[in-house]
Amino acid sequence: MKKYIALLSLFATGCSTLHFTNGPQVEQTVVREQLHHITLNDLVEISPPMDINYNCANQQWDTITVERTFINGLVAALTWPSGAGTLYSPWTIRYSCREAID
Repeated sequence: MKKYIALLSLFATGCSTLHFTNGPQVEQTVVREQLHHITLNDLVEISPPMDINYNCANQQWDTITVERTFINGLVAALTWPSGAGTLYSPWTIRYSCREAID
């Protein structure tokens, strides 16, 4: 039974990706990463929304990728009580900044 539940939790973890691009991509950028924490069946945000203007300082943002990776999904599945939804759901945010090209 425990093997069945473990196998089911692996298949229940879903991966998802949202990718945003701001104009033509520049190859010489540094990619940064942070986690975004959500709880109560993805209805309540624990961490504040990412402020891209603050994170990029005086630069423009180049790309932003919001992703639920396999590891994020596995953590969410491990905190999932039977039938009650997720208690904790992390998302990975990757972003890169560039000098203004305007």
